[in-house]
Amino acid sequence: MTRFRSALRHLSSVQARLLFIVFAVLLPALVAGGILVQTGYQSEREAVEKHLQETARALSLVVDRQFGQAEALLWALSTSPQLYEKDFVQFDTRARAAIRLPGAWVTVADDRKQLVNTLLPAGSSLPYVADKKHRIGLTAGTVRVSNLFTGLVAKRPAAGVDTVLTLEDGTGLYISLNFFAETVSSILEDQRLPPGWIGAILDRNGTVVARTRDAEKFVGKPATPENVERVRAGVREVVSESTSLDGISTVIALARSPRSGWSTIVAVPRSEIRAPAWRSAVYLTLIGGFLLALGTLIAWLVGRTIAGPVEALAHLANQVGAGEPVKASRSGLVEIDRVGDALALASKQLRDADRRQKLLIDELNHRVKNTLATVQSLAAQVARSGLPPRVAQERFEQRLLALSRTHNLLNETLWEGASLRTIVEAEFEPYVGPSQRMHLNGPELDLPARQAVTLGMAIHELTTNAVKYGALSAASGQVEVSWKVEHHAEQDTLIILWCEAGGPALTSQPASGFGSRLLRQTINYELGGHIDLRFEPDGFCCTITIPIGAHPTWSVPPQSLTCHEPARQAAP
Repeated sequence: MTRFRSALRHLSSVQARLLFIVFAVLLPALVAGGILVQTGYQSEREAVEKHLQETARALSLVVDRQFGQAEALLWALSTSPQLYEKDFVQFDTRARAAIRLPGAWVTVADDRKQLVNTLLPAGSSLPYVADKKHRIGLTAGTVRVSNLFTGLVAKRPAAGVDTVLTLEDGTGLYISLNFFAETVSSILEDQRLPPGWIGAILDRNGTVVARTRDAEKFVGKPATPENVERVRAGVREVVSESTSLDGISTVIALARSPRSGWSTIVAVPRSEIRAPAWRSAVYLTLIGGFLLALGTLIAWLVGRTIAGPVEALAHLANQVGAGEPVKASRSGLVEIDRVGDALALASKQLRDADRRQKLLIDELNHRVKNTLATVQSLAAQVARSGLPPRVAQERFEQRLLALSRTHNLLNETLWEGASLRTIVEAEFEPYVGPSQRMHLNGPELDLPARQAVTLGMAIHELTTNAVKYGALSAASGQVEVSWKVEHHAEQDTLIILWCEAGGPALTSQPASGFGSRLLRQTINYELGGHIDLRFEPDGFCCTITIPIGAHPTWSVPPQSLTCHEPARQAAP
């Protein structure tokens, strides 16, 4: 697995890996095909060898049958009374009449010369026998098949069966039934071996007696050295590779006849055995090469269809990195199209994020300046109020905390605005929490950051005044805050009504303090609105009117602003 992964790391392109897949799939199939071809060749060779062996055995039986017929005739002739009476003229006549084998003749000889030879016309002069080596080992009452020899009269290769007859006077007669080598060759022709096969019959010396191919060239000559050695060694059966007398590489089967001692050989050229395997190998090579070429071409073309869109994705990624707008084109590949769509979406999100970030930075710069100005104004107002330092510090810190709470609300929305209801609840939370002493009534309305900060400061002043002097300073006191939006032709207007009830009763009109001045400054000057402060005997009321733009965000229809009960309130 490690080597496989290492090999894949060196294939750095899609096309190279597709080509690797093609070869990884086809090469094992081609190897398997080669194994099948080799297995088929082995099976074919085993079948051919078995057929060769069976044919060689059958041919050996045919040769034995031919010799058996010759032996039977020879036994019949050897019992003729004419031989015992030495009436060789009558025997010659009987022998000529008895011979039915084509190309056969009978000879009778004594120790000096031939006495009968049916190959010659009757009454012909017969030759003397000078060479008697062929008689060695032959005994009376036995029949032996001779090796190939050249006849004294025929002067042609011949073979025969011999026996010795002993007369009453002790004279020995050598009787032979001979036939030409062509007669043995007819045995091979009758077997009708397949074209290209070679059949041969060898005598006990390993001399070729008959052959299906080029008989006139090789009959009477020794067989190949290894076959001569096998014949003389008396090998009964063998199948092996060999080279024929005419130089052909063959597979041979040899079978030895137990009766005559002659051997039959059937050979087939190895090219014929290999031919089917070679054809299969050639077909496999051609088909495999075609499939590899086709697979390589397809892999290259498919790789191009993948590599192009992937390079396009890389270009899109560079555009995303550069902050340029991206539009993904259709490649036809689902996965790549998804990545392209994701890059396009990411590009849009990044550009939107950049715009928001720039907006936030600009807004932050503006807010910091305004906040610093607000803090500076608060510090200046507290310093001019004539309050003791500790009281002035405490009030200054409270107003900074109110400013911080509003900033926290804006941070949660990335300074895109804050809900009016949330601003009011945040200012009430430190004093009364989610109790029944606070009543809020109005639509859901999101204010821009600038208006949210300023209104947060105003609500803080009103809440602080209610806690110290107004309704929230008494246990039974309550505060109701309601708001609505009025639609006008040029711009919409937000109206906030603050009403307190249940607080301490007012005995006189309170003097205007720092809180009143801060409220008027923030509402009138910073927001361009109007504030109306009313100090009534039953409680303090305040109406704030500010312009909020053409289309504010609100989800509940505007309601009329009313207080449930007149409030009695202390001055801010």
